This record gives sequence, structure tokens and C-alpha cells, in this order.
Amino acid sequence: MLSNSAILFNLEGYMTFSNTKFRIIGYLMIGIIFYLILTMINPFDFEFTSSFFLEMLSDLSITMIGVVLIMELGFVISKKLDIYLPWRSSLTKRILVQLAVQILLVASTIGLLVLAIPDLFRNVTEFRQSFVTGLTLSILFSAIFTAGDFFMRWNKAALDVAKYEKKVARAELEFLKMQINPHFLFNNFSTLTSLIEEDTTLAVEYVQRLSDIYRYVLKDETQNVIALRDELNFIKSYLFLYQTRYQESLVVKMDIAEGYFEKGIATATMQLLVENAIKHNSISRQQPLEIDIFIESDAIVVRNNVNPVLKPVVSSGIGLKNISDRYMLLSRKKITIIQNKDYFTVKVPLLER
Repeated sequence: MLSNSAILFNLEGYMTFSNTKFRIIGYLMIGIIFYLILTMINPFDFEFTSSFFLEMLSDLSITMIGVVLIMELGFVISKKLDIYLPWRSSLTKRILVQLAVQILLVASTIGLLVLAIPDLFRNVTEFRQSFVTGLTLSILFSAIFTAGDFFMRWNKAALDVAKYEKKVARAELEFLKMQINPHFLFNNFSTLTSLIEEDTTLAVEYVQRLSDIYRYVLKDETQNVIALRDELNFIKSYLFLYQTRYQESLVVKMDIAEGYFEKGIATATMQLLVENAIKHNSISRQQPLEIDIFIESDAIVVRNNVNPVLKPVVSSGIGLKNISDRYMLLSRKKITIIQNKDYFTVKVPLLER
């Protein structure tokens, strides 16, 4: 009985049946169930005498011995079968062999008990009832524990897959974040080159601001989600770099209630959106670039007017794709991109921190 339960010994973290206390209780319960079923099938005419309880205890003890023999032998045999004939290799053959093993175990155990106690059964009918009942319970409990084993294996496999996917997602996220820093530096060094030629004093301040900003980027590179408050403070310093150069040609308006400041946002999201707007539009006094940053439906919105550049800018495609990929990894939420002839709008969902 319960011969297939030996599989549980091989499952780390799910080795319940290898626990001595649990096994003793299990043997006791199964033995009592087996004894009660036999009693109901073929009730005995007991007289409530002084020997009644002794006789009942004797019968129960013999039943317990049978249960323990079947289960313990089943553990050993099933452990061997798991090595030489695993369930996944040939299900039909394993079922047939397992059934044959259980029949042999029940028959052998009852046979040994009969040899040890010749008058164990009063007649052939009682012997047959014991054999059929024992075999039925053996198959039933074996099926239950086999199903439980498969479920635990499936659950363990699902946990392993989830852990693997989490590791892959984190690796992808770190890779995506690594793309930001070179992109950030490349664009600002290009701006700095132009600024040095125009105003060296301002270029010095520009370098200092750039240093502060890059220090912030390095400080937060280990974080995937930060407070919107911190991101907005960062973007204000970041915009200084561009507004120093473009002055009134670059107009930025922010309208965000304080109630949203503690919401989360993926790091460097605002930088990439603002950078994208500046990079892909013409900026001049005749055609100023206007960037509006506001909240709409629990999402932060960055919208800019469209001033097509005369010469198309070569784009690496890192910016928006980076944000989209990171949000899918962080929250399975999608960003929304809306583009028409007048405005380019990106809506980024705010996250819980």
C-alpha cells in the first residue's frame, strides 16, 4: 500500500512522507480505516467481555503490521522503479508494473501473516475480503500520492520557471538601463561641443551641471523604480542643459499635483522623453519647441508640438523602445504613443513603489 509514495523522498522541500512523525500517524490512520472497512464488510459477533478489547487490539495490531510492511516495501520498490522505469519514460508500462507490484505486495504480506498466524482468517471468504480490500486501498492511496507527487513536481517546476523568468527579466532590465548612459553622454557631449564655441563661461557651468546629473544617474542605476518627485527634480536640472543653449526657444511647462509625487516611475523615463522631443524637432525663435508635462488618468504625459527638422535625424531607436521594454518587464503595463501632425504625445503609467 502507498508503494508509489517513495517518490516523495526525492523531492527536496516536499519530503513530507519522509518525516517519521507524519509516517507513524499515516500508518495508524490507514490501519484503522482498513480495520473498520473489514469490520463493516464482515462484522464479527463480539461479546463485550474482558477479552473483547484485547481481541480487537490484537486484530488492529495485525492490520497495522500488514500496513507497515506493504508501505515500507512499497517505498523501497518504488524508489528503484523511479530509477529504472520512471513515469515519464513509459506511462503505460509503469502503471502495469506498479499494479503488479502492489498485487504482489498485498498477496505476499497477507501470505506472511497467515504463515505467522495460521488461524488469522476464519474462512476463505474472509481471506478474499481482506485481499480485495487491501489491494483496493493500496491502489487508491497510491493513486492519491502519485497525483500529489505530480502536482508537487509541477508546482516546483512552475516555481523554477518563475525564478528563471525573473532572472532573465532582471538581466534584460539591467541591459536596457545600460543603454541609457552612453546615449545620454553622447547627446550632451555634442551639445557641449557647440556650447564651448559660443560661451566658454556658460560651458563651465554646463559641465558642472552635467557632472551633477551624471552623478545622479550613477547613484540611481541600481534602482528600477523611483519616486516621481525625484525624477521631476532630476529633469529640471537636466532641462537646464538644453535651456541654457536654446533659452526662450525651448519652453517647458509642468503641471503636476503634489499628490502624485510619491508615485513610482521607471528611472530616466523623463530624461528619455524630453531628449526624444528635443532630438527630433527643429528648435528656433521662429519655431519654439513647447513641452508640456502633466498628469492624466494616473499616467504622466509628455507632449510636444511637432516642428519637423529639415534634415532627418539618425535615430538609434533606444529612447521610446527602452521605456516600453522596461515597463513591460516592470509591470506588464504599456506606454501609449499618440502622434499627429501637430503634437507628439507619450503617456507613461505611474507605478506603485
